[in-house]
Amino acid sequence: MCTNILIIACSYQVSPKPTEQLAYVAGSLDFRNVVFSNVFIIAVDGKRLKFWQNKVAVPPGSHRFTVGYRYRDPGDHPTQKTTIAFTAVAGENYRLEYYYGEILVRNMDNYKIVAQQRLP
Repeated sequence: MCTNILIIACSYQVSPKPTEQLAYVAGSLDFRNVVFSNVFIIAVDGKRLKFWQNKVAVPPGSHRFTVGYRYRDPGDHPTQKTTIAFTAVAGENYRLEYYYGEILVRNMDNYKIVAQQRLP
């Protein structure tokens, strides 16, 4: 049983913390300037998610996300994966995005970029 990560898609709560004490992180599916991109969460702090889970609630603090990403620009690129780490703040909503050769972590409450990882 996972005690540090609340999987949003579950019908039961696995975290003893109230939801206002958690930060929410989601993957993304975008279409921007003829570039289609998909960023999905594979694991959080080494704990793998199910293939259908793409949003998690984590306690405040530093977390390491393993993410998969795929993009078309207009050529097709295979799915790849990378890791990105950032410090989550309780009550904030974050989104993982692909943006022209980088994976970004964007705070959806103020749209600021809180972390970025350059891709090879």
